[in-house]
Amino acid sequence: MTGMHGLFGLILSLAAFGTTAPVPSMAGATPEPATASPQQAGDPWPGRPNPPLYRSNPRGYTVGLAVDFGTERFLMAGGAIVMDVATVDTTVVADLRGLEASVRINGTPVTPGLKIEGDAASGQQRVTLTLPKGKSTAAISTRTTWPAIAFDIAVDEAAASHVTWPREWPESVRPYLKASEIIQSNDEIFKAFIEKTTNGRLRRTPIYVAAKELVRSTILQFGNVEGGSLYQEGDGRIVGFQLQGAVAATSALQATPADMVCTCVAVLRAAGIPARPVIGIHSGDGDSKDSKRPKGRRTFCCWAEFHLPGAGWVPFDPFEMRGQGLRQADITRPWRWFGTIDSMNRRVGIAYDFAPFNHGRVLGYPAGWVYRLESSDPIIGFGLPITSIQMIGRGTVRP
Repeated sequence: MTGMHGLFGLILSLAAFGTTAPVPSMAGATPEPATASPQQAGDPWPGRPNPPLYRSNPRGYTVGLAVDFGTERFLMAGGAIVMDVATVDTTVVADLRGLEASVRINGTPVTPGLKIEGDAASGQQRVTLTLPKGKSTAAISTRTTWPAIAFDIAVDEAAASHVTWPREWPESVRPYLKASEIIQSNDEIFKAFIEKTTNGRLRRTPIYVAAKELVRSTILQFGNVEGGSLYQEGDGRIVGFQLQGAVAATSALQATPADMVCTCVAVLRAAGIPARPVIGIHSGDGDSKDSKRPKGRRTFCCWAEFHLPGAGWVPFDPFEMRGQGLRQADITRPWRWFGTIDSMNRRVGIAYDFAPFNHGRVLGYPAGWVYRLESSDPIIGFGLPITSIQMIGRGTVRP
């Protein structure tokens, strides 16, 4: 127990970063000062949202990823595993000062090269785990874990529905307006879809209501959706997420929950709303009976977030929203799995993309990391690596 409190003491000390989101100027309205409710005021952790967005019920975890490169022989030409780890968000706070990493070669521990870059307050940090060079080996196993806290999320729907568009977005969220490797939000198909969905009234609709309607309309476009996103080997070991990318998913006969996330994010970005996918680990408990997530076992999962000006990041789960009577749902009423999610503290976001695609190579299927080759020498005999999720529940956390 001493070690556990020490880890979460690290996270608590992160509060020195500042706990409230910046409040941008609003078009056509003067924003009210961001004041915390009594419940919010008792939240000392960084990333605390402003009304009309609230978080509560913090739960502690140790989370991470283990990567096994299998038993095929290959030449280590000098490489590294690279991850962009989520650190500060509305729904999760992680402290990489408590990160632990290990590498085993043929079962024998070796000292890894470990580098952590970036400012935790920016929302994510890059973790690079360098593997030994010049060894012909039968198996390499890596493991990286860190402490994190996850929160339940609630939205005051009436107040959120009055938030107007900002004159400009804060610098910190602008990267999530851009097209990316699998979220091709600059494609004309999304611009046309938005125009048709909003009847040209996008900017005259409050941003929360606009996001809600765009997400609903996007989800309703999907006919056949698989029950999961993960590609697994015959024995159930995870290789990574199956996804086609946002553009391909719009015309695919079959899609995955990950495809739904990519497409919803692409639509929101194309509409000028910062949005991002989140991959994380689900604890397997705490969800309501209508959840589609596996019960009683931990698993990889994904969802999405969009930024509400002056408040923070609003989570939603397109896969869980599907089948909830969206077509007839009253847009002025709360929707299941959109904004208010009373089991968000049972899942921990670990990254804001399926892999840091621009910083290495995905070996097989994206699973939160890439392999960066440090040499021009070829890699011989790589099989599909296996990614294992790491999660230990630490229970309720108190300041």
